[in-house]
Amino acid sequence: MNDDNPIRYSLRVSPRARHARLQVRPFGGLEIVIPRRFPQREVPRLVEQHAGWIRRQLDRQARLRAAVRLPDAIRLAFDDSITGIEYARPRPGTTLDLFAAPCDSSLRLQSDDFETQLGELRQWIRARAEDCLPPLLRELSRQTGLAFKRVSIRSQKTRWGSCSARGNISLNDQLLFLPRASVEYLMIHELCHLRHLNHSRAYWQLVAQHCPDYRQHEERLSQPRDWVPDWFLLTLYGD
Repeated sequence: MNDDNPIRYSLRVSPRARHARLQVRPFGGLEIVIPRRFPQREVPRLVEQHAGWIRRQLDRQARLRAAVRLPDAIRLAFDDSITGIEYARPRPGTTLDLFAAPCDSSLRLQSDDFETQLGELRQWIRARAEDCLPPLLRELSRQTGLAFKRVSIRSQKTRWGSCSARGNISLNDQLLFLPRASVEYLMIHELCHLRHLNHSRAYWQLVAQHCPDYRQHEERLSQPRDWVPDWFLLTLYGD
């Protein structure tokens, strides 16, 4: 390994993992996932063995980051909405016709600085998530009879949602980019943890009771942010 340019990575211990794996997340750098019993002292050797592949993937990621452009509109699969974006001044390489597709509403950005504009877009997503997601969670809680205590909206990098032993549920604001049916499943998934804080057979039986087609949603949610636009991933992972 080239010590002058060491490969940086994040390490995650997963109870579900059977083998160690390397993954270069969209805009998130290298993540190494290991089972609980995998000796962490072996991780540097694992990185060295795959250094060529890792550097090629990281170089590709850097090119993708440099190509990220601000959107003309924000499309949310959750409610099939399109929100047009008005910029403070025209952007290089764009036309004045920013609303070629019909829009349900519009958002005007106050800044003409790229980084600040990204921040404004992310704040808008968070506000929409706080308006849309908790009411749906409360409705599903009523329907299933699974009562939670509190709900919070966050921007997790690896989880779509979580449930604590105290009955508090956290939801990822990126859920807005997913189809509503999958969002409802994710909420049911977390609500069922209020009764079974594990992934036992009894837990999955309860999930299937409230969402018979849960497997197809599990597959969709297992994809690493395929539904989330690049500009949001850039704000999420940062430099």
